[in-house]
Amino acid sequence: MTTFVHISDLHFGRILTDVLAGLKQKIKSIKPDMIIISGDLTQRATKKEYQQAADFLNDINTPYFIIPGNHDLSTFRIIERFFWPWRKWHKWVQRELEAQYANDNYQLIGINTARKAGFYMDWSRGRISSTQIKHITKQVMEAPEYQLQLLVAHHPFWLPREYEARHLIGGRDKALASFKDTGLDLILSGHVHVDYCRVVDGIIVSHAGTTTSDRLLPEHANSFNIIRGDKSTLTIARHHWHQDEFQLSATQTFYRDNGGWHEQ
Repeated sequence: MTTFVHISDLHFGRILTDVLAGLKQKIKSIKPDMIIISGDLTQRATKKEYQQAADFLNDINTPYFIIPGNHDLSTFRIIERFFWPWRKWHKWVQRELEAQYANDNYQLIGINTARKAGFYMDWSRGRISSTQIKHITKQVMEAPEYQLQLLVAHHPFWLPREYEARHLIGGRDKALASFKDTGLDLILSGHVHVDYCRVVDGIIVSHAGTTTSDRLLPEHANSFNIIRGDKSTLTIARHHWHQDEFQLSATQTFYRDNGGWHEQ
């Protein structure tokens, strides 16, 4: 059985230091096979914030898989945003913007859904391109049937009704139509700072909230998820910061049947 810890939206520059320390302690006790980080390492993509994020990644002493979010692009340094948008990411985090990893038990496919600009006022919104959709579909369909398939993106493929104003990822409908019946098991993301799990077209869509920052929505605590299981059964345990520690708040169990996932 594989164990993942899914964290997101750390936002170095707006860190709650006690929560960060609690996260590190929790990771040590869980001993996951892999930590998955679905974007927004930084708040303003400054050098100092990237250095702090790099220190965290070095300190956790656990394999991690990471993709960027919209906050990892500079907001106010326009020349940097358009001409050298990922220079700090390459220097302090890793060369890849779209990492990929596979072993006998699972495959992780990361995509960069953040964009330098768009035909809308809110440049924090994300998109998945036709090229990305084709790549993901091909990778999943060519994988062994027994291998758990996970897609990691920053922007949401599903939102609870009360948060739909935050916008789904652009290209979502085309992407889900292409992914359906390919064997894709989970889509992990963040961005909205709300944690939830939902089956959409036979695929589990699981979000983590902001794990360590003070950028909290009303009535939503810092959070992260623990995902355990294999190609047939998965549990997703959502943990919230409460009384100076991360505590289990909800567990959902999913089983795979007739080519798709269902909540038990």
